[in-house]
Amino acid sequence: MEAYILLAVGMILTPCIFLTVMSLCRSEFRSEENRERRLLSSWQEIAVMASAELALVFMWKSVLLEGKSPLLYWMLYVMLEGMAVICMTDYWERIVPNKVLLLLLLFFVLLLGFQGVRDMEPVIRLLPSVLLGVIFCLLSFGIVYMLGRGSMGAGDMKLSLVMGLLLTGEYVVGAVLYGCLAAAVYSIVQMLRKKLTRADRIPFVPFLYAGLVLRYLAG
Repeated sequence: MEAYILLAVGMILTPCIFLTVMSLCRSEFRSEENRERRLLSSWQEIAVMASAELALVFMWKSVLLEGKSPLLYWMLYVMLEGMAVICMTDYWERIVPNKVLLLLLLFFVLLLGFQGVRDMEPVIRLLPSVLLGVIFCLLSFGIVYMLGRGSMGAGDMKLSLVMGLLLTGEYVVGAVLYGCLAAAVYSIVQMLRKKLTRADRIPFVPFLYAGLVLRYLAG
């Protein structure tokens, strides 16, 4: 019963968190149109919210109903909520707000701290996977950042490290691979349609978000 209550609460909070955090990010928007934008009024935002709710159900099923750590569930939930916001800020403004990254880091520390006070064993069991996730992101994104000649921004690099922390090695590898594949397919199709050239840059976070959703759906 408790697991079903957590799912219901999570689904109710998803749009509320999106609206709250997005409101905090308005000051970083360069475009006046985006600063005054009515939130949750575009089809893109609706699609992001719908996919987040769907991903949450599948993630809840594969984590809580399968008897995995509730700590992992909350870490994955926090990352999903943060990615939904950053997906739209990157799509609209090509920015990864530091405010959101700091909030994600704060929740990571709080979650581990609260769990550690109650029972340290789940934290200890999860730490190797957290370390693996950070190392994977540091190596994969770090190499692209250093060799990509501006193809990846510093915001993407910082986001990848936060993803490594919260998603752990169990989830971040699939999320990144799915996201890169989605970005590659989109770029190839757009270049074939003459809508994109090799010199053009595309917002990468929406594809990372899509990869995250696909990873959650995969269970």
